[in-house]
Amino acid sequence: MAAQYFQSHQGVDPSLVTRSQEMLAKGYAKLTAFETTTKGYEWFGQAPGHEALSAFGLLEFTDMSRVRQVDPAMLARTREWILSTRDGKGGFRRERRALHTWIEDVDCSNAYITWALLQAGEDPKAIASEIDAVSRAARASSNSYVHALAANVLQAAGRGADAGALLGQLAQRQEAGGAVGGATASIVGSSGEALQIETTSLAALAWLRSPAHEA
Repeated sequence: MAAQYFQSHQGVDPSLVTRSQEMLAKGYAKLTAFETTTKGYEWFGQAPGHEALSAFGLLEFTDMSRVRQVDPAMLARTREWILSTRDGKGGFRRERRALHTWIEDVDCSNAYITWALLQAGEDPKAIASEIDAVSRAARASSNSYVHALAANVLQAAGRGADAGALLGQLAQRQEAGGAVGGATASIVGSSGEALQIETTSLAALAWLRSPAHEA
């Protein structure tokens, strides 16, 4: 984020730019070391990969590629590995071997992974069944975190009209202070203020793409 700021603003101390690039290089080297032998990423770099954590990494590396060189082959195989975990029912398989794991709800997990794939440039047509499943899950869910993720998924898939109802529900759940209430679970198993912040952030991302809700 800092590197993106430095590239879009004038008058930045050159030493800060150099330092940020050095830190990104070190971070990139450390993060890519957690790719497993069977592809995908996992807490300790041990196969099998963790589907949602790999999706998180795909988002992070996609963002990073805007400010430094990221191996396109690594991005491609990570995306392909995530796609290989599809269960054929509109969701993604969840295999576990490590003790430390996120306590994700299945609706949160499927919606998050689908969103990550779309943000990383996946063709909506290639994951149409997963997008449809996210839409169905959101309509059946009372979790505003799922609603916010689904709204972002539908917008990224070019289905803004379908996202409209979810955006309206999120707006109705916005409290006086601005936070969005009604979240019961997230991809990382957060709770309390953290869960509310994550939900409100996802809702804001979706609202910003909707002229009817931008204000």
